Amino acid sequence: MNRWSVIAALIVGAFAAVVWFMDPLLLIVLGVGPLVWIGLPASLVAVVLFLSALRTGRSRRLAVAILSLVAAFGCFVGLAIPSNYFIQRCAVTAAKDYPARVAPFLEAYRQIHGTYPASLDQLPAKPSVPRLLRSSYGYRSDGRHYSFCFSPPGGMIDTWNYDSETRTWHLST
Repeated sequence: MNRWSVIAALIVGAFAAVVWFMDPLLLIVLGVGPLVWIGLPASLVAVVLFLSALRTGRSRRLAVAILSLVAAFGCFVGLAIPSNYFIQRCAVTAAKDYPARVAPFLEAYRQIHGTYPASLDQLPAKPSVPRLLRSSYGYRSDGRHYSFCFSPPGGMIDTWNYDSETRTWHLST
């Protein structure tokens, strides 16, 4: 494997990790912030260096390297933000669809035991749990009713709550 293949693999891996795992708000802060506060001044310096190199006949290598680096980071961020948004919206949709998919399993458990399970792990079979509902407060039950709860990606204090009685989701702030 040559050096450029390794670099490309690392960039693709970093991109996938950022898109899949990073919180959208954090991505915007850590992506757009450096572009504005570091990339813009660096680009201005690179343009001045480039124009100076053209006038004096010196090497333009440093200016081109700076501009290339800023452009590459800009492309990375420009592609990561909408991709991250799409992935996070899909995660929210999967979490909201889960109660309808797991309800037959919960009802079957209630028919056998008389109450809903305290944990989804008590179900003998169930659909795979979406990543937003995998936290310790994703599923709750008092035996008579059950609920699901998750924080949406990028939400500061908001939570989505599902109630088994009304079979609806409510956004709490």
